[in-house]
Amino acid sequence: MSKVALIRCESYDYNAVKSAVKRGLDLIGGPHKFAAPDEKILLKPNLVTADPPERCSTTHPSVFKAVAELFMEAGITNLAYGDSPGIHKPITAARKAGLEKAANELGIKFADFSEGKEVFFENAIQNKKFIIANGVLESNGIISLPKLKTHGFARMTGCVKNQFGCVPGPLKGEFHARIPSMIDFSKMLVDLNVYLKPRLFVMDGIMAMEGNGPRGGTPKKMNAILISSDPIALDATVCRMINLNPEFVPTIVFGKESGLGTYNENEIEIVGDDIQSFITPDFDVRREPVKPLSPAE
Repeated sequence: MSKVALIRCESYDYNAVKSAVKRGLDLIGGPHKFAAPDEKILLKPNLVTADPPERCSTTHPSVFKAVAELFMEAGITNLAYGDSPGIHKPITAARKAGLEKAANELGIKFADFSEGKEVFFENAIQNKKFIIANGVLESNGIISLPKLKTHGFARMTGCVKNQFGCVPGPLKGEFHARIPSMIDFSKMLVDLNVYLKPRLFVMDGIMAMEGNGPRGGTPKKMNAILISSDPIALDATVCRMINLNPEFVPTIVFGKESGLGTYNENEIEIVGDDIQSFITPDFDVRREPVKPLSPAE
């Protein structure tokens, strides 16, 4: 049984966010379940582009800071953070999104996401070779901080897709060129997650993005923070909140097949707040299966 903490949080007021994140973490075991004090932990937000927080394309600094501070208060203080957008320099995106300021307040440094090293993954279903950012490889574990957003081709971008930022930005275009099918691209993303094995996912769904995501959509108030060690269960829970069939999202389907987690409703325990109060039938998202030749973007 996979556990997903679903916590209501109606604003980005820092005290409210920290209280909500703490409640969710406590419900699934607390920081020490996912990291030890002597480990170097990487916080991996979604910094898809250099946008300000109000655009809702990136992880909000209040969520980032709350997670970081709660882990530090638990004695897990060796933290770094980073992401690698496809266009802008990583630190430029962090600065624009407000994460650099939040990190500086806690003394957390930006990891090296500009350069990387080649790794091989023999058990992959699609992609046996990746170049992974040095900042990722130098850490003992990853805490992923995705944003609740739509995606024009993948339907939604959540936990699984967030790890694509562990590939240095300039190399992302090569994947899109080499893997034009969204189905195959999703298999590659699953391979990346199976290889990296993030320990925990804390999703910022207070203000989501609907419509033409992951960059050009519209902000949508969802009032939710979701926390789980199972990325498939968390992403599937989001699908049910936005009235989207999880089986229409290829990263969810292939993620389950690869052992990343489960999307079966009877295998997911939701703790915290009642999911019925979050269901948003009018959320603007494409509600049809991804076709085999759909483009990856």
